[in-house]
Amino acid sequence: MNKRDPRPRFQRDHPHRHFQQRPFQKKMFPMPIGEKCNPLCPFFICTRRALVVGNKSYRGKIRKVAFCRLIGGECIGAECKFASCKLNALLPDGRCAKALEKKTKKTTDEDLFKEMREIEDYDVEDFL
Repeated sequence: MNKRDPRPRFQRDHPHRHFQQRPFQKKMFPMPIGEKCNPLCPFFICTRRALVVGNKSYRGKIRKVAFCRLIGGECIGAECKFASCKLNALLPDGRCAKALEKKTKKTTDEDLFKEMREIEDYDVEDFL
């Protein structure tokens, strides 16, 4: 004699199963330190696949640190010859092109027209 289980059984195509929903994905963005590339950035790649991100205690606080399995210590980041970027934003001097993009001032069409009007307003006699 089989006793009936009091818990409801879910079928595979049950419409109210919340765990079948697509998981929440964070939007990734570059994380440079100033202008320099950071090995903890989600787009940073080691071409030798030696990059490992771990936790390290520093003054009583736990911080994320990038370790290199090749040298057995902390990753030196963009100075390494195996460093690369998924976005191809790593410049040869170790700076991040995405960080430099944010710092550059974007000029609008109105600003350009104002500058052109100022230049056109000058007379040639003013320069002579």
